[in-house]
Amino acid sequence: MTEKTLFTVEAMCLPETSEFAKVTQKSRIISRSEVLLHASENDCWVIVRNRVYDLTKFVQRHPGGKDIILSRAGGDATSFFAVRHGHSPEKSTILERFWIGELPANEQLDERALDEPFIHHLTARCEAEGLFNIRPETKLRYLILRLTSIVLFGTAMYLAFYTRLNLWISIPLVVIQALIGTSLFGLIAHEHTHRNYPKNAVLRVLLRLSWPIFWPFISQEPLRYEHNSHHVKVGDVEFDYEVAAFAMLIRYSGSVPHRRIHKYQHLIAKYLYPFYANIITTLGGIVSGFWARHNRDVALQHGLSLLMTFICFIVLPHLLGGYWAKALLLYLVYQCCLFYGVYVGAAINHFIPAALEPIEPKFANKYGYYICSNTSNFAVNSNFWFWYTGGFNVQIEHHLVPFVPVENLRRMVPIVRELCEKFDYPYHEYDRFSSLWQDHYTYLRTLSDSHSSSSVLNEISNRQGYQAR
Repeated sequence: MTEKTLFTVEAMCLPETSEFAKVTQKSRIISRSEVLLHASENDCWVIVRNRVYDLTKFVQRHPGGKDIILSRAGGDATSFFAVRHGHSPEKSTILERFWIGELPANEQLDERALDEPFIHHLTARCEAEGLFNIRPETKLRYLILRLTSIVLFGTAMYLAFYTRLNLWISIPLVVIQALIGTSLFGLIAHEHTHRNYPKNAVLRVLLRLSWPIFWPFISQEPLRYEHNSHHVKVGDVEFDYEVAAFAMLIRYSGSVPHRRIHKYQHLIAKYLYPFYANIITTLGGIVSGFWARHNRDVALQHGLSLLMTFICFIVLPHLLGGYWAKALLLYLVYQCCLFYGVYVGAAINHFIPAALEPIEPKFANKYGYYICSNTSNFAVNSNFWFWYTGGFNVQIEHHLVPFVPVENLRRMVPIVRELCEKFDYPYHEYDRFSSLWQDHYTYLRTLSDSHSSSSVLNEISNRQGYQAR
């Protein structure tokens, strides 16, 4: 069955006489704060283009999966709808059946900001080039890559944790295991967050069962909610949980009030990155209110995930080999190498000096322009970096259209470059990782200053001028 068939009104079983018939009640005004109260699977409201929709009865029927909708439940999903469905009459017809009201005038986005030609051209080109679908030969190549990586990961873990190898042989094996785990985080976990992979139901069950072994502390549901929120407004403390998580020690944007300790952030940052996921999951969840909003949905799963990690990395090695202390040391090595790699691949490309440049008024509040201003690529042509980061080094393209699978991101690069030149949008890319690393610490040093510096004021103005959608 084709995607086009899946999304027709008939295929969705949404006749006018069904329970999904369009609401005919009188238009009502609904504030964003009221929408926020409806943020669960059993009570799911979203905002798209200043209109409010009750998707409670549709969420389970969404062909793209319920997860994407639920990650924006209670909030604005305009950007997600735009980059995946564009101006499709079919999708808009389905959506309008669930309309229940409008935002008040003072909370509405400027329609001119929502109607962004750059995004329309980009999504149309992605559709025309078939970038939302994967060619059979490409799918086979990546399947082999993923399977080979999983086998090597399992072999390294077995030898290091479940045999009596010498510690100094086990540690290099664990480092290799972490390198592969970092790659698989991009190639599988991150893709799963955007429903790009896997499509097969059996594989999804296997992934859920094995997830804690590959990525401890990064359980599925917290990652999905956190990461999709990050996509809505990069670098803002209210939306980007890593910014909230590190705020006590690192100031990633002007949305974090300056503290005295931030003067030293460029010195202490590198010592925190090995614990990246731990900090986001714990401190980030508390500071941002994530656990308060989603506790029922994700807390139990996260606890079970950590329990399984403890069993696989500590308990079983102790029972089979009789050495819990060695297993604990090896686990810490694995976790630190994994989380450092995830940070290097997935995070620093958002925190660069280019984000401190002022945005001209004519580009203010444009989704695509905001993404291009706050995101960079590095070493796009390097097969090693593409493998190691799981495609995160092609970050601009992914953030503009997150539903393009990783297999096609490099095909998307020339399209985005061409459109950025045509529409006078910025396009930041580094030939080498070392150049990005240097610029990242330049950015941290700049933000270590108080908000009085012109660069920081630019960043604050840019971010405040963009309204999340």
